[in-house]
Amino acid sequence: MHYDYTDAPPRFELIPQGTIATVSTHIRPGNAGEGGLLKRSKDGGCEMLDLEFTIVDGPFKGRKFWQNMVLAGTTDGHAKAADISRCTLKAILDSALGLKPDDVSPQARTARTVDIKQFEGMIFVARIGIEKGAAKNDGSSTFWDDKNNLDGVITPDKREWHPVEQLPPFDAASPASAPAAAPVARPGWAS
Repeated sequence: MHYDYTDAPPRFELIPQGTIATVSTHIRPGNAGEGGLLKRSKDGGCEMLDLEFTIVDGPFKGRKFWQNMVLAGTTDGHAKAADISRCTLKAILDSALGLKPDDVSPQARTARTVDIKQFEGMIFVARIGIEKGAAKNDGSSTFWDDKNNLDGVITPDKREWHPVEQLPPFDAASPASAPAAAPVARPGWAS
């Protein structure tokens, strides 16, 4: 089937630098690390969390951007990147759970002690940035397109923060506790 693409919608413009939005987190598993949730770099030197963020409110609702966070590796650079990633993941927890970053109470420590899989579906307040496109390694002297990234996490100590409601995990309700669905009525024409 032929399709005339002349009237196709224009390509999305980047979300402006510094935009504050509520986002939902999705882990894109890579079959490495804890529970197969991490992804290995091409050279196998590090493992990272591959995250997809979806904006859940405001004028950019439904738009997505992606971020890799190194959690383990073989070099000093990987170790520094892992520290930065853990700092960002702590900030995501603080934003999502309404914890002040300097709260080190036993309750806050318990709330921040999570498995990687618990970041799936987590909702928090983010500041979105723009990452300049890097040079392509194909000898063409061209650059990849600029892209949006996670520029920062808005925690409860910042004025832009607001409480967010966390959705229950998909498997939170067991079949025994889930309400029974009404049977579908058979249409008259099917009799």
